[in-house]
Amino acid sequence: MFSKIWDIAKQNAKEGLYYRFDLLLYIFNFIVQITVYVFIWLAIYNNGNQILGMSFEKITTYYCLVVSLSPIINWGINEMMGVSIREGEILRELLNPISYFQYYFGIRIGELIEASIVGFLTFVICSLLFGVLLPTKILDFIMFLVIVLLAIVIIYFFELIIGMSAFYTNSIWGVEIFKRAILSIFSGMIAPIGMFPEFLQKIANVLPFKDCIYTPISIYFGELSNIEILQVIFKQCIWIGIFYVVAKILFNKAVKNITINGG
Repeated sequence: MFSKIWDIAKQNAKEGLYYRFDLLLYIFNFIVQITVYVFIWLAIYNNGNQILGMSFEKITTYYCLVVSLSPIINWGINEMMGVSIREGEILRELLNPISYFQYYFGIRIGELIEASIVGFLTFVICSLLFGVLLPTKILDFIMFLVIVLLAIVIIYFFELIIGMSAFYTNSIWGVEIFKRAILSIFSGMIAPIGMFPEFLQKIANVLPFKDCIYTPISIYFGELSNIEILQVIFKQCIWIGIFYVVAKILFNKAVKNITINGG
């Protein structure tokens, strides 16, 4: 099973990495985004040394990490699933020797290989251009990676739920826009969660998306204790379970309808 998933991942990664000019464009685009963020915050910080306890160097590092991690959040299998369902390719996918979930997990892993390369190179280049703060403890960096890996699983099952909306709509474009808006706001991509109004912070604390960007960056900065990190891991595991169950229910219901309509 794992070998087949890995084969799918490698094939998808090769297809993505084959177009190297696209990778360069992605990196250039991300560098431009970070540059814009840096100049905006530079103008803001001209009126003061710190905002909510964050220095200019810290906010610069924050956005370098946000943009570098953003492919994990923004890239996804939603559109591919939507096209597959709309054009009837799902019938072939259901006949694969591995399950539907495993098949798309392999595709997602392949995409993440490309996303990780783009994100890493973006961070390295921006570190040289703007300078960034590095973790003071190796353990903080390790836990940063652990939380990001769990976030990948959370986003994968969330993407399955979004993608399967194509069973019930003519197009998932609107749902995809909604997904991007929710993730951008509640993951901390637009601004650090600590700068949000209190009622938005409360919502962000309940949802799992904060732990995909904002929380791992907080761990990177050494702002969470070991107990708090364990609580985050527990919360992530709970949400993985919730999203998996919801995705499974939607999938089983949709496949049943396909079977009935298809004979």
